[in-house]
Amino acid sequence: MSLQYEVLKRLVKAMNIKKRWTGMSTEELLENRRRENAKNRIPNVKDDDFIISRIEVMGCPVLKLIHKQPADHANLFLIGGGMISAPRPGSIKKALRFAKETGLDLFVPYYPLCTDYPLTRAYEMIHETYRVMLRHYAAERISVLGTSSGGNLALGIVPFINDGHGDTPMPGYIMAISPGTCVDSEAEWQRMLELDKKDVAIPAEYMKTAVEIMRHGDDSVPDYMIWLQRGNFTNCPKVTFIYGSDETLYACAPSFETAMKKYGVDYEMIVGEGMFHCYPVFPICKEAKEGWELMIHKMIERTEQNETGL
Repeated sequence: MSLQYEVLKRLVKAMNIKKRWTGMSTEELLENRRRENAKNRIPNVKDDDFIISRIEVMGCPVLKLIHKQPADHANLFLIGGGMISAPRPGSIKKALRFAKETGLDLFVPYYPLCTDYPLTRAYEMIHETYRVMLRHYAAERISVLGTSSGGNLALGIVPFINDGHGDTPMPGYIMAISPGTCVDSEAEWQRMLELDKKDVAIPAEYMKTAVEIMRHGDDSVPDYMIWLQRGNFTNCPKVTFIYGSDETLYACAPSFETAMKKYGVDYEMIVGEGMFHCYPVFPICKEAKEGWELMIHKMIERTEQNETGL
């Protein structure tokens, strides 16, 4: 590991970011995030190469980053936040950078959060946003990328379509970066507890609290939305998973591999050795910058394969 990375990791650990997710009752945590979200604003980003606009889907804003030079491929870009925090302005700037470097048009939804709704509402809004994209792009030319809880929604679009939405075609490609899902077995929990000693961002404890948060008082929330490894991945397109080896959520990677094999999904599992949660989208040290470049390369590679019919 580079010295820069070691210094960064120690700094994050000293800041005790994990405390943001623990030490409060569930309602106190939700009220804390409601206050933070109320201060958050969608940034007014501008770029000479893009037409940047905003639409509404199910009453929620969706930021559109559309190349002035016409593109026939698009990406549904799902930013995480534990299902309780809205995308930050810095994340939108990264989304714009991603759009510039991949050549993809981007749709960035501000989906309903579990501060106020059960997780079903987010899934429904993401699905509707995807259907809006289908009016302008062929399904095989749409990729979905999600980080953290956004990774849950990105990968979860497949079991959601299989759960009574068979008239919606599957997207062409999915990239799930540190997808947030809850532990579904004692073995997963024990792995998560071991990784918790290394993780500087996401405490294992939150992934137990998250079950209650994502239900938000609604016991009818489908199991696969909370425990995504239980999902029906029939007809799933190619999936790229990216994890850091030192994050709690990596505990669920073996279960995802089992699910992918069960349904015959073409997938790859990329693990950044010694890396932290969602490291590719925080390119502030050598190793994370390499993760960003890998993410961009994989997305461009998939677009080119689509162009050649591979």
